[in-house]
Amino acid sequence: MNSYSKQERPQAQNTLEDYFTEFGTKLTLLDFNQADLLYKKLKFLGLNFDPFSNENSPECEQVLEALGLSIHLQNPYLATNILLKLLDMTEECINKLKQ
Repeated sequence: MNSYSKQERPQAQNTLEDYFTEFGTKLTLLDFNQADLLYKKLKFLGLNFDPFSNENSPECEQVLEALGLSIHLQNPYLATNILLKLLDMTEECINKLKQ
């Protein structure tokens, strides 16, 4: 019975809050150029990713996979808020690195 209860659980799926925490931790390890590139990627998604579309450009898919966002942006009603929060976190990091 014990093995059955283990199989019911999703395998290592992070919650959105876990993702934000991990994202923030990774931001602290970036230099200015890396943070700026990440900001540009997130901004690209903000401009080109359509959460209501079943098909996205290969470029969007590549960025989503590289950032591990695909699973978190499946809900189209939350996708914009998630992207905005990540952009805000990244912008704060860039501003700290400028100082």
